[in-house]
Amino acid sequence: MIVVRAIAFVLVALALQAGIAHALPGVAHRIDALVLPVVWFAVANSQRAGMLSGCAAGLAQDAWFLAGPFGLHGFVKTFLGWVLGGIGSRVDLNTPGQRAVATVLFVLAGSILEYGLRHLLEQEGAHADPVTWAVRAVATAILAYGTFALFDRVRRTGGRGRGPARRGV
Repeated sequence: MIVVRAIAFVLVALALQAGIAHALPGVAHRIDALVLPVVWFAVANSQRAGMLSGCAAGLAQDAWFLAGPFGLHGFVKTFLGWVLGGIGSRVDLNTPGQRAVATVLFVLAGSILEYGLRHLLEQEGAHADPVTWAVRAVATAILAYGTFALFDRVRRTGGRGRGPARRGV
């Protein structure tokens, strides 16, 4: 069941990223919506779930947006999903704020790892820009905070509205 939910979440994140790219083309490279499923499944489930959702999200990003050699984002998100899943199994990251901090660190680590891999592959677009990395990390974390707070609220209410039984009346 986790696999179906992970694939669905990756597809929703891909649609969100494509929608952002279509509606706000100047902002699209500042937000990485495909990080959301990786962080969610790595923290909420296991290393394996984080790794598999990272692989799916990264390969979807490579296939859809063609940003660099195919498999680059797949490798980066798979590796970082595995690392975050390991950290998430040892440290409690179950609030939206903690997940947003994990998202900032994930995006920064992903940018550094992507830069290193592009430099190893001797690509023309391999340049270090820490300011752009920081802006992307914070913008993605803001999106992550809102998304994860919404997920927690839906999960708390069981997907239903807040009726009298839910308020303790």
